[in-house]
Amino acid sequence: MKAVKQTRRSGVVIPSAWVKSWGKPVIAYRGAEILILESPARTASCKRLARMVSKLRRATRELGITPDQIAAEVEAVRRERARRS
Repeated sequence: MKAVKQTRRSGVVIPSAWVKSWGKPVIAYRGAEILILESPARTASCKRLARMVSKLRRATRELGITPDQIAAEVEAVRRERARRS
């Protein structure tokens, strides 16, 4: 297996054999300074979470709940959980 190569323009090159040896398939994203490797399951769960947050925000707008009311409710739940632990 080849070693990781350092290049001038693109940074680090990782051999594909290393990624394949991790077992399950991965999805690669390239950021400005980083490379993100995610499993398809994690990508799907992030999308589900984004949809849930979107639905929750839409519902709060429709009900007319203010951000102060949301913050008060979150604080109440945190206090209740802190008492239990």
